[in-house]
Amino acid sequence: MTQPPSPTRLSRRTWLGIAVPLALGGIYLLVTGLIRRHVDELIQHTIGRPLPEFALRDRAGRLWSAQDLRGKRAVLHFFRSRCHACEAEAPTLRQLETRLPPDVVWLHVMTDVLLDVPAAETEATVARQQFTRPVLMADGPFLEAFHRVSWSQVTPVTYVVDSAGVIRFGLRGRQEPAAVELALAAVAK
Repeated sequence: MTQPPSPTRLSRRTWLGIAVPLALGGIYLLVTGLIRRHVDELIQHTIGRPLPEFALRDRAGRLWSAQDLRGKRAVLHFFRSRCHACEAEAPTLRQLETRLPPDVVWLHVMTDVLLDVPAAETEATVARQQFTRPVLMADGPFLEAFHRVSWSQVTPVTYVVDSAGVIRFGLRGRQEPAAVELALAAVAK
């Protein structure tokens, strides 16, 4: 009578080949989750606070300030070059720009300067995005007032400000028009 084959045992190398990628994947997910939570806390810290005073020029040379937004609802959309989510949401944001009510000011805020992105790359990104609303270049104090300069690469983030100049919503990540429209409707006069 022949003996049935004994169960195959995995070698130590095989176990390590399975365990190491699983452990690294788990660590990656844990760290990513902690970073997302921290960024969400930074964004939420801004909610309910007045829009900080600022003076930034748009790409056409116009100087914008918080005073220009008083009495109007505002959307401040932070984006940058080398941001896949920013590229992916651009077409839907362009559609939304065309149907904004007259009491809404939309400003795109680009963080490239803070990230030392070459000017030519910034120009190419702006041209590719084809936004019809003003594009401002963020400086350190402006971004610090929102969610810290050290998180300049965390984009896209869209803030919705009510007509009294209070930040009411901070939407992190790629946004669909419906989410921004709902936030604007919630801060209507």
